Amino acid sequence: MYLGGRGLGVKLLFELSDPDIDPLSPENPLIFTIGPLTGIAPMASGTVLTSKSPLTGTVFSWNTGGGFGRELKKAGIDALVLAGKAKQPSFVEVRGDEIKIVQASQLWGKGTDACTEALKSKGNVACIGRAGENEVLISSFVIDSIHSGRGGLGAVAGSKLLKAVVVKGEKECLPASPEKFKELETKMLKLFEANPVLSKGLANYGTPAFVKLLDYMGLIPCKNFSGREITFADLFSGEYIKTSFELEKESCSACPLGCKRRIKKTGQVLPDYDSLWAFGFNLENQVFDSVLLADRICKDYGLDPISAGSVLGACAELQSRKMNVRELETLLAGIGEGSEPGKGSRKYLLTRDRKYLSMDVKGLELGGFDPRGIRGQALAYATSCHGGDYLTAFMVGPEVLGKPLLLDRFSLKGKAGILQVFENLTAVLDSLVFCPFSIFAINEELCSALLHSGAGIDVSPAELLKAGERIWNLERIYNLRAGFTRKDDTLPERLFETGSEERGDGIPRQEFEAALQDYYRYRGWNKEGVPSQGKLRELGLG
Repeated sequence: MYLGGRGLGVKLLFELSDPDIDPLSPENPLIFTIGPLTGIAPMASGTVLTSKSPLTGTVFSWNTGGGFGRELKKAGIDALVLAGKAKQPSFVEVRGDEIKIVQASQLWGKGTDACTEALKSKGNVACIGRAGENEVLISSFVIDSIHSGRGGLGAVAGSKLLKAVVVKGEKECLPASPEKFKELETKMLKLFEANPVLSKGLANYGTPAFVKLLDYMGLIPCKNFSGREITFADLFSGEYIKTSFELEKESCSACPLGCKRRIKKTGQVLPDYDSLWAFGFNLENQVFDSVLLADRICKDYGLDPISAGSVLGACAELQSRKMNVRELETLLAGIGEGSEPGKGSRKYLLTRDRKYLSMDVKGLELGGFDPRGIRGQALAYATSCHGGDYLTAFMVGPEVLGKPLLLDRFSLKGKAGILQVFENLTAVLDSLVFCPFSIFAINEELCSALLHSGAGIDVSPAELLKAGERIWNLERIYNLRAGFTRKDDTLPERLFETGSEERGDGIPRQEFEAALQDYYRYRGWNKEGVPSQGKLRELGLG
């Protein structure tokens, strides 16, 4: 059982391609999947993109919001698999039961804003910008006008001459047992309201709600992770932004939170925390308008803001200087057009014999949560099958926000067992295509009940977590066959170095290695991080 979403995408990728495939070859499939509750449950109208990442070489899935997934559901599609290469720039149009490939030469070369505007009358739009067309390794999709996907998935589309996918469904999305489902939906909404992270933080301020707390705890890295002393955090806080602009609240389809904000005067969607960190704190840039501009450029070119800001931070350190904010527009446009930093931090710095400046795991740049002060997140980064993706297990929840319980953030002791539960549950939520923030309010018991009343699927909470474990192990097998080993389950050397006393020292290497071995034991893997035959048979993978 793989449920849908991430699980179904990984299963199809494993079945339809070889793990050692060239990610930019026609044979590498690009897969859009939804879950059994998509279009029915709150916070479950998104889509998961899956492919082999050209940036990292790993398996890669990304759970994105919007309403694109709901329209796939209404079209009767659980998985849309795109393989091969078009003869000319094209887009895929799904309308009801019909799927067709349409010539798109007139759209090739356009940004994501213009492409979305040109196609939105036909349905919900997933598209790439010029970065994807140029096969830039840090390019992404923009789906329903939302930054969507890391790991270079935009380049996979560009290599296929695929500009966009447009979908308009015609069927209704109805729960299997409407009355029971309505009861559970009401319960779910009450859980959201009772959780202050969701109802007080994200619902009021979006992801910048975390800025003040993260700064107070010394968890915002700056200067390419060489510093953690922020002097202008208040200027980027959710509270300050809310009083500085006239804003309109925006929600993904069927979402009670509405964590995005649009500036009424300009119509621009405000950057989320990832962009604020990447182009603000990381670059020591306190000019908010320049961060707005950088975020807008990334969106139109189809660039991952985290990777783009990270590689610029590494370039600044490489040149021993502070990034000039006036350079941002030129540098980002250059990356979108295919300049060398678009290869990502690791590949770019390897050619300059400065790999140690790359703040990545398995080739994917770390986000704006400093693992030196969140040790469970450090282990999560190292063990993630995607690389430096904090969303595969958001240990910031228990270690910083105290959800579901507060853990000692400076200790790795006992974290391995907790982490693998978080990883398994996250794999379940991604496979049901719930918003990543839903983990603050729902668990496997509620998911089990929702599946029964919403989709007519009987699966126990324990079976759901077992499905999450199965998905995680399949991703591990994929990466092992792609050439990854135990040595890749590590962190940038800088994070093991001594830090400032008031902000927490660097991660003790011995303690980290012991925790990693604990993690392998909890997973049923050997000392080299390879799943045992017994574990594979237990999960139906042997």
